[in-house]
Amino acid sequence: MEKVLVKIVSNLTAESSESYISISNLGSEFHRLYGQPITKAIKRFQPSKKFPKFLELCSSLKLYQSKEGRWFVSLN
Repeated sequence: MEKVLVKIVSNLTAESSESYISISNLGSEFHRLYGQPITKAIKRFQPSKKFPKFLELCSSLKLYQSKEGRWFVSLN
């Protein structure tokens, strides 16, 4: 699962001038590619984890929270 998310983040940041993306964009792209919500896929691997908490467990990804409370992710 982490490898899939790293690939998506890598592709989305390559298309942008920023080195990070919002986790909502990550979730939308996952849904577009795999036809299911990211939260549903995460629950198969980590039933008790929410999306940001799951991302924190991924050693290849770095999670940020803006002052407004929005979550962003980048490659570590």
